[in-house]
Amino acid sequence: MNAMDKQIEISIVVPVFNEVSLIEELVSRLKVVCDKLEQSYEIVVVDDGSSDGSHEKLKQVQMDESALRIVKLTRNFGQQAAVLAGFRISKGDIIVQLDSDLQNPPEEIPKLLDAMSDDIDMVTTVQRKRQDGVLRVLGSQCLLRIGQALFGDSVKLNLSSFRAIRRSVVEKIEACKDRSRYMAVLMSWMGLPSIEIQVEHHERKRGNTKYNILNLLKLSWDLITGYSSFPLRMVTYMGLFGAFLGFLMMAFLLFQRIVNGILIEGFVVLLAVFSFFAGVQLLSIGFLGEYLGRVHHQIQERPDYIVEKVIE
Repeated sequence: MNAMDKQIEISIVVPVFNEVSLIEELVSRLKVVCDKLEQSYEIVVVDDGSSDGSHEKLKQVQMDESALRIVKLTRNFGQQAAVLAGFRISKGDIIVQLDSDLQNPPEEIPKLLDAMSDDIDMVTTVQRKRQDGVLRVLGSQCLLRIGQALFGDSVKLNLSSFRAIRRSVVEKIEACKDRSRYMAVLMSWMGLPSIEIQVEHHERKRGNTKYNILNLLKLSWDLITGYSSFPLRMVTYMGLFGAFLGFLMMAFLLFQRIVNGILIEGFVVLLAVFSFFAGVQLLSIGFLGEYLGRVHHQIQERPDYIVEKVIE
């Protein structure tokens, strides 16, 4: 079989954003790996609005690689949207999701495919020894622990972006109409028959990481508000605490006045109480606004991304 067969067995989906220095090596290494699989394959690279010449480099590389399909989005919609676009446009029975930074080496792909048995729908990965900076590792661990605390023991959370899934998993993703499309979390939440394997992890050779601390914070917030009502419950608990605290203060002031005959000047106390409740109310409005904003975006039904063109 070759990559030109109509029935594609393996699809490699790679989102790319400003990685012009890595594209040639990425496609070359993927081709070497896929040729050894002895299965029909395609390499679907989604250009997520790159502005550094990545698209032009992809077209240049495509001239020598017929299995490469280029999906160009109109602008940068984010990694999750680019991955979803690749999933939808891919044709393979099994889809391998891989980042473009080569930190997850393409040479590990056969391990994922070997682990994909008949009763397994998804193969996730965990790095044997992660080669990232301390802040990035700590941020990812905090994100994982936050998610695991929200979901509890009923969900085995795996946030790695290096995974293999069956075509049926994409159909299940399509059935989810919520606006939060954090793919790793969404697939973990589904509780699909899966297996986790160890893979190698390399340092980034060229280019800059697209996941800094700010992006990890955004993902954390999306995880919290997109998959749980914890912030709303927290506001409820704070409201109960505030009401209880106000009751205790009122009881104390009445006790001092009636029993001890002491009249406490109320300005300082009133200011403290007012500040506390004002803070709780503003926080409550912020949380409610976040959830109402999600409802607003859901009602608008705007697409997750817009494809400018697909180059076969």
